[in-house]
Amino acid sequence: MAQFPNKTGPNSGVWTIEDVYNARISDNWPEAPPFPNARGVFGGGYTFPLATNTIDYVTIQTTGNAFDFGDLTQARPPSVAMSSGTRAIFSSADTGGPAFTQTNILDFVTIASAGNATDFGDDFSVSAGTSGAASSSTRGILAGGYAPSRSTNTIRYITMASAGNTTDFGDLLVGRYQITTTINSPTRGVWAGGNT
Repeated sequence: MAQFPNKTGPNSGVWTIEDVYNARISDNWPEAPPFPNARGVFGGGYTFPLATNTIDYVTIQTTGNAFDFGDLTQARPPSVAMSSGTRAIFSSADTGGPAFTQTNILDFVTIASAGNATDFGDDFSVSAGTSGAASSSTRGILAGGYAPSRSTNTIRYITMASAGNTTDFGDLLVGRYQITTTINSPTRGVWAGGNT
């Protein structure tokens, strides 16, 4: 006999669509267990006037201060990141400071174990100014950025599980950088705002 879906479980058996619907509308659907020791990881930034290579992390289920995770391979302003749940990839940006050198470096870390970043590959769109980023468990996508003296409309992607360079995905409707808002689901990425 099926044990009908509820928050306290155990839940097993075969349920009809009606069973699931009734459990959802009565707020009795079992919640997914939290990821054990889920982490938020942050890399780069400014210690004015210079960029930093610091990577920090927090444990999401608890409140408290950030802890040192390790270092990026190169100091850079705040860079966007993509995550598969097990791996985080930090995008290219620029070196900040007076030199403001544009880079194409992609770094990665394994989220469960603290340590320094490792080179992932190169972004074919040498980019400064923040690109928009979106990711699923299998693919990371970068959109826009500022390439040598103009904003770019390129969208490019990487395969999260294997290191390598970005590959052309398509184009934004208009070139832009410092994309202010990125929203994504496992199947769709949306970018809003930015400078042209």
